[in-house]
Amino acid sequence: MEKAQKQQPIISRIFPFLTWLKTYQAAFVKGDAIAGLTVAVVLIPQAMAYAMLAGLPPVYGLYAGAVTPLLGALWGSLRQLATGPIAIMSLLVLTTLTPIAEPGSPQFIELSFLLAFLVGGIYLLIGVFKLGLIMSFISHSAVMGFTSAASLIIISTQLPYLFGIQIERHEYMFPKLVAIVQALPGLHWPTLTIGLLSLGIIYGIKKYKPNFPGALVALVVTTLLVYFLKLHETGVTILGKNEGGLPLPALPPFDFDMIFALTGPAVVLALVSFAETYSVGKSISAQTKQKLDVDQEFLSQGVANMVGSFFQCYPVSGSFSRTAINFASGARTGIASAITTGSVIITLLFLTPLLTYIPKASLAALIITAVLMLFHPREVFRLWKMNRHDGIVAICVFTLSLLSKPDYALLIGILMSLVFFLWKTMRPRIVRISKDPELNMFVNADMFKKPGCPQILHLRSDNSIYFANAEYTVESILERMEEVDTPVKFLLLDLQAMAFIDITGIEELRVLKEEVDAKKMELALMEIHLPVEEVMKSSGFMAEMNPELILQKRGEAITVLFKHLDHDYCKNVCPHALFFECNTVK
Repeated sequence: MEKAQKQQPIISRIFPFLTWLKTYQAAFVKGDAIAGLTVAVVLIPQAMAYAMLAGLPPVYGLYAGAVTPLLGALWGSLRQLATGPIAIMSLLVLTTLTPIAEPGSPQFIELSFLLAFLVGGIYLLIGVFKLGLIMSFISHSAVMGFTSAASLIIISTQLPYLFGIQIERHEYMFPKLVAIVQALPGLHWPTLTIGLLSLGIIYGIKKYKPNFPGALVALVVTTLLVYFLKLHETGVTILGKNEGGLPLPALPPFDFDMIFALTGPAVVLALVSFAETYSVGKSISAQTKQKLDVDQEFLSQGVANMVGSFFQCYPVSGSFSRTAINFASGARTGIASAITTGSVIITLLFLTPLLTYIPKASLAALIITAVLMLFHPREVFRLWKMNRHDGIVAICVFTLSLLSKPDYALLIGILMSLVFFLWKTMRPRIVRISKDPELNMFVNADMFKKPGCPQILHLRSDNSIYFANAEYTVESILERMEEVDTPVKFLLLDLQAMAFIDITGIEELRVLKEEVDAKKMELALMEIHLPVEEVMKSSGFMAEMNPELILQKRGEAITVLFKHLDHDYCKNVCPHALFFECNTVK
């Protein structure tokens, strides 16, 4: 029995879907069925459009939609998370593989499968070794700048389809925009009309019927127009005939030189795309009260990508928009994603002839409307107002993404965020603390312009003390001591903000104690956290301190220190009565 109980968590981690399958109820069927079909209606056109964005034939988007949603749902910790093709991942596939192969070519297509395999492997490694905490290093400001820029880059890739023009391939956005402007005299008006009509339908339905699948309606209407008016014979580009049937199992091209070349970009793709999965995961977790297991989500996305790579799928991730639709439509379990997968499979088996006359301009319009939701200029300005460092990161990532490769720009933004964070910890504030007798509480004396006890210099560092800031912290404390012109007897250091300390910090505290002793003062420490106390004990610093001056709370600290003050000075010279004890000697 005990052995079975120990094995249960392992089995649940390997096959997490067994947990909710055991408790599945008939009452869940209706919600799962409606949600699964609703998501399928959105996924089918999106999958084709995003595959086109990735430089792949649209049918490969359907392949990804037929395999990965079910895998992501079965192995994920959140039952409503919708896995599949997403815009950001599709853009990164395009920018990663374009320097190596021509988009749409057999080599390009095969490399996209290899990229999915590598992304899946990275996800699995992170999940297996429980390294999901790395998501903490991807700052909100960097992601915000990246997604806003990515939305504009994606739109620029779709403008030629929308305008019905042909331009040479360009790796960066601005040369591409120049080429588009130069090609505008050759604008194909029927194609533009189809594109604008699609935009109008999508936005019109979104305004008056937000829950109705506007993208699907736009595709149906424009496809019928193309078919009956024979607009494809006038130059309107259509998808053309697609091979029906399911994707056949096949090995990705395991070329070691190419694996070596793509591993670095695959790491970037994995982390960048998972940022969307992580974001939507937190949102759904908050609403459903399900526990978001980041490591398990890495495992689920790893399984989806790695298994998908053997079924002609390009890299996928959790979709924000489709997850929101899945949840809003009443999905209760991963069965909803199974129904979505089944719907895409039926489409591949029986409905591909109906996709022949879909105009690419309509798919471009679908992509443009989808990614405009990622463009957040107001959010970037809000970040600037709230925190200049976050604003700088967001603006730099946004600008660099437009001028260079967006994945590299995001990495630079992450590094900038870490540098700003380290800079803040390297220059901690040293705050003077005093008691406000009117409020009967301790306050920041510098901020509120409050007097302090002339015989107790009460200071607090707003950060931990470690090798990067130890010297600066001690020097700042010594400077504050020099500013005082009263007969200070005690330097009281409030350590409540100090979560850890290293050996460099200990050595600098020794220097501080020597300086305090030289001034005929005494050093007192207050509110020492256990990890800090353990380091102080193991280093011998605690033994060098007067045990009476190792204090826990402010009230206790003042009571103990007040006993050793010059009470004649308190009575005859000090004009303040900050503490309760002051009234006992005045």
